Amino acid sequence: MARGPRNLPVSFSGASLTHFGGLVLLHQFVQRLGLRSQLAQAVRFPQRNTRYSSTEAILALVYPMILGLGRIETTQLLRRNGVFQYLTGLPAYPDPQTLRRFLGRFAEAGVTDFLALHDRLRQQLVGYPAALTTAILDFDSTVLTVYGQQDQAVVGFNPKKRGRPSYLPLLCLEGQTGDCWAAEYHPGNTHVATVTLPLWAAARAKVPRTVHTVRVRADSAFYAGELIEALEARRAGYTIVARLTRPLQQRVAAARYQPVGGGVSVAEFAYQRSGARCPRSPRGSCRSSGWARMSTGCSSPTSP
Repeated sequence: MARGPRNLPVSFSGASLTHFGGLVLLHQFVQRLGLRSQLAQAVRFPQRNTRYSSTEAILALVYPMILGLGRIETTQLLRRNGVFQYLTGLPAYPDPQTLRRFLGRFAEAGVTDFLALHDRLRQQLVGYPAALTTAILDFDSTVLTVYGQQDQAVVGFNPKKRGRPSYLPLLCLEGQTGDCWAAEYHPGNTHVATVTLPLWAAARAKVPRTVHTVRVRADSAFYAGELIEALEARRAGYTIVARLTRPLQQRVAAARYQPVGGGVSVAEFAYQRSGARCPRSPRGSCRSSGWARMSTGCSSPTSP
């Protein structure tokens, strides 16, 4: 019997290694959707750069966002990553300046068609693996700090970077699937309560026909009588964090709590702001601004 080699050296190089190898799964999902062909058909506008098609430029922006690269400048490292380009099917990766110029044209001529395609794809996927019968709409707001002289960026509420100009993005996400159903962009000094109704209207218009129950969850930035009235008019359930004014703090402290286990107790009561009438008043039609049913809870340390 012939002998094999006694010493067999094994070596490899890092030429084919990448931090973004998991992106191949996302790329397979994109291929399964036929996203490239759908983008090419749905999003059409004049493109000056002949090296990259509009579809390739869009994917060159989408992939880094999914990877957590929040700014165009940070995508520079992808230009030197041949494995990333191979996995995504991009012939090369555009430089930041090319992407900026594309975004300017895209914002004027392509974003409306892009959002329409996004809505169609979400309607197709929302029924998998089973039809959605209850929708949970999570309203959220955040602060996007900017540096420089960006259009409509103004100084507003910015707890982390006080005095810096910012934008106010508003989001509506479906709580079970995590899909984005509506989004808006506002100057940083915009008060959330003044722009909530259009966000609610945009999200409500996208609720599938299979959904019979709609529930809304939001933080205290969305605590406004106008939104509560709109939700009750549509018979939508809602849980909105109330601003703890002094009268409300007194009601919370005086409430009768019932233990539910694990050192947690809860209480429920109706709260009516001074000057507001309950919408279920026997006198007929009335405004519900300032009225809501409150649920509160507390936890106490348990003895060992």
